[in-house]
Amino acid sequence: EDSNGSAEPHLKAKHGLAFFIKAKIDDNEVTIMMDTGPTPEDLLHNVDAMGINLQNVNVIALSHAHYDHTGGLIEALKQTKKRVPVIAHPTVFDPKLKIMPHLRLIGAPFKSSVVESAGGVPLLATDPVKIADGITTTGEVPRRTNFESVRGFWTVQDRSFVEDRMIDDQSLVFDVEGKGLVVVAGCAHSGIINTIKHAQKITANNRV
Repeated sequence: EDSNGSAEPHLKAKHGLAFFIKAKIDDNEVTIMMDTGPTPEDLLHNVDAMGINLQNVNVIALSHAHYDHTGGLIEALKQTKKRVPVIAHPTVFDPKLKIMPHLRLIGAPFKSSVVESAGGVPLLATDPVKIADGITTTGEVPRRTNFESVRGFWTVQDRSFVEDRMIDDQSLVFDVEGKGLVVVAGCAHSGIINTIKHAQKITANNRV
C-alpha cells in the first residue's frame, strides 16, 4: 500500500507489486521480473535503491493486467536495453474496469504496440509457458474450489459490458530440487488454492 512499515525505509511503498527473481539452474542463472509495480517512477526508485541492474533481466512475466502490476513495464523494458520476452495472457490489453464509486480504468496503461516499441516481445498464451528447466508460468488457472471467487471487476467482451472473471491471472512456478514447488503469485485472483492445485497438476509434483 501507499505507506512503508517495512524495515527498508529507503524504498517506496505503493499499491502494487514487482518481483525481481534470480534462479540458478546448474551453472546458469536466469533473472525474471514478475510484474512491474504501478508507475515507472516508483519502479526506478526502488531498483536504484536496491542496486538492481535491469539489463540482467531475461524474461518479464505479468501476473495479470491491472495497472498496479503493469504500470512500470515500459520503463523496465527500456532499462533492459534489449529485446525481452513479455509473458502474459491474450486478454492483457483488454479493457479492465472497476466501479468505485464510478467507472474507472484499472488496466494496463498501454497497448501491445507500445510494448514492442520499447523492446518487449509479447508472448500471449493461455497455456503454461516454460521459462527454463523447472520454471514455468501457470497459464490460465481453472476455477475448481467453491469458496474462491472474483467479484467487482468488469470488462468488455463481444461488445457487451460483463463481469471480468480475471482469466488473465497467472502465477510463476519453480520446481526446486529436493524441496518441491515454490509458487509466486501476484494477487491470485484465481484463488490461491486453485493456483496451487493447478501448479501441482502441470508439474506432476504435489510437494509445495
